[in-house]
Amino acid sequence: MYICIPNGRFVNETKEHILRTSLLLFLQKSYRDVTMREIVEKTGMSKGAFYHYFTSKEELFKEIVTRFMSSGAANYAAFNKTSLKKFYEDYIDSLDTSLKQLSNMVDEKERESFNFNFFLILFEAVGRFPEFLKMELQQHRKDINAWKKIIAVARKTGEIKSENTDEEIAQLFLFCSDGVFLRFINSDKPVTFPDFLRSAFNSIYKNLKT
Repeated sequence: MYICIPNGRFVNETKEHILRTSLLLFLQKSYRDVTMREIVEKTGMSKGAFYHYFTSKEELFKEIVTRFMSSGAANYAAFNKTSLKKFYEDYIDSLDTSLKQLSNMVDEKERESFNFNFFLILFEAVGRFPEFLKMELQQHRKDINAWKKIIAVARKTGEIKSENTDEEIAQLFLFCSDGVFLRFINSDKPVTFPDFLRSAFNSIYKNLKT
């Protein structure tokens, strides 16, 4: 059965059920500890019906990780490019939207541990399958180039001043994003991820303006 989701894209409901069920297992255990037999049993499907969609655990795991990486990629073409500040505000909103979309793949009761375990799934994928490391490095280079462009604009208009190169400043923002994410998922403070990241970016921006 195919269903239409809000953005107008049609998805296979059975395949989505398999992906969501498998994701919960991978969130609870490592890739190595989850078995195909367990996945099939959890879906409640017959082996024949299940294998119509996925023939191996590796194939299933790779599709889940690919979906994670694709969902997390920022759509820089839609960002405001008139100023660095407006650009990073759009970046924060983009990350927040991506996290919400990914967390919606699991039940509400599972979401509390989702962010941290999601990070571990990606780490395991990069270590186990070389193509994901290559994909991550390619995305990082795209991120760097997008940030370098807006930083060059900000420097040209006088919005910022810095002796650091455009690439060094771009790396600073991106590494800050990773660090804030790790700090956020281990924090018990009543603050949202966008607010956490915005505070960090504002500090960087303030120093660049002086």
